[in-house]
Amino acid sequence: MRCCLFGVCLWLSVVFLSVGTMGQELRAYAGTTLRVLLKAGYETAGIEKFVHIFEEATGINVEYEVYDEPTMRQKFILDFISGTGAYDVVAVQYWYFPEYSRMGCLEPLNDLDVGFNPYGFKWEAVPKGARDLYTAGEKVYAVPVSLTGAGVLIYRKDILDKWNLTPPSTVYDVVAIAKFLKEREPDLYPFCGRGSASFASFGTSAGWAWAYGARVLTNGTVTVDTPEMRAAMEDLVTLMRDYGPPGQATIGWEVMSELYRAGKVVMTFDMAGFPSVFADPTVSQVAGKIGVSLLTGPAGNYAQWLYSEGLAISRLSKNKEAARLFIQWRASLETCMRELEAGIRIDFPNMDVYKTDLYKEIVELRGLGFWAELLPQSLALTDGRYWPFVPEFVQIAEAFQEEISLAIAGRQTVAEALRNAQAKIENIIRR
Repeated sequence: MRCCLFGVCLWLSVVFLSVGTMGQELRAYAGTTLRVLLKAGYETAGIEKFVHIFEEATGINVEYEVYDEPTMRQKFILDFISGTGAYDVVAVQYWYFPEYSRMGCLEPLNDLDVGFNPYGFKWEAVPKGARDLYTAGEKVYAVPVSLTGAGVLIYRKDILDKWNLTPPSTVYDVVAIAKFLKEREPDLYPFCGRGSASFASFGTSAGWAWAYGARVLTNGTVTVDTPEMRAAMEDLVTLMRDYGPPGQATIGWEVMSELYRAGKVVMTFDMAGFPSVFADPTVSQVAGKIGVSLLTGPAGNYAQWLYSEGLAISRLSKNKEAARLFIQWRASLETCMRELEAGIRIDFPNMDVYKTDLYKEIVELRGLGFWAELLPQSLALTDGRYWPFVPEFVQIAEAFQEEISLAIAGRQTVAEALRNAQAKIENIIRR
């Protein structure tokens, strides 16, 4: 019943915005055409499904183009360098923001919640760690529309209960539980994670290392071969090499997810999107049997598994006010709740979502009650300080992960892996 009532309230809000003085202001840019450049993904699904509501309320026509990430980035950079200004709004992946910032191609959005703000967008509802990902100096240049923050340790609650084990809360707990279970549960792999040599697996290694206070770059200096990183990688490599499935050094997120959903793995460490997948009985044999923890390490930091995408306004846009209105709408509580009700997703970088009864009802209906409180905690704990925010981040990540993968495969020690990675990354930085 509450879901239906919420839908009625949303309809009434559109009616309210469309009439009277506010409605007149809302349609101040009627007839404007906004061109929006987007990346394929669930962030775009909400726009595709609900943009007609924005168009009807404002009279603004939204033309959006959707591409894979490399193509989208290339099109935006070429558009800016050429001075064409074909795009008004652009999706920004957090790892590209330093590049865009240096190019000076984005408009600051600090005052997006000041002045005319009919959709009630609030910066204070966005986690500080998420805002920081798109901040240069004192200026914020993009509004986060997706976010995974602190990494999550997903565990088989039924197995831990069987052996009267307390759910892990530190990285050391994970290693200890894996060791305990290896002989006692011979038909299960105590741990499985992303151990492949690809960029996509770097998030596991780098995010885990942050719990130990380690990162590959510190103020532009390569800090791979350090005591903190050695401690972190010794533990992670041990988990994968000694307690993981055969071929762990070649496993990425797809195989990890498949093995976990098949009931063959007790614990995995990954991004905050996976609990929803593993709890889905239509695709997972372990639905109803899992729990989730957030992990700290010796440095007192929470282990991270970060991804974020934001929306920004091109500095070359000729429709900046209309573009501001579009981003206010896209990031508003109203639009997030529409997505939630439509089943598009449950994770939003708008913390007001998690205060609603509708959120609590929907996560319970989807068998995600165990995740309801930890999800917003994970997002609130977003900490991007560990990420190598330089244009060469892909090459750096691959150089590091290639060496760690070899250590997982037993072809070199962790100490050798870190020495090799240090040298490789120093060469990349010097180019």
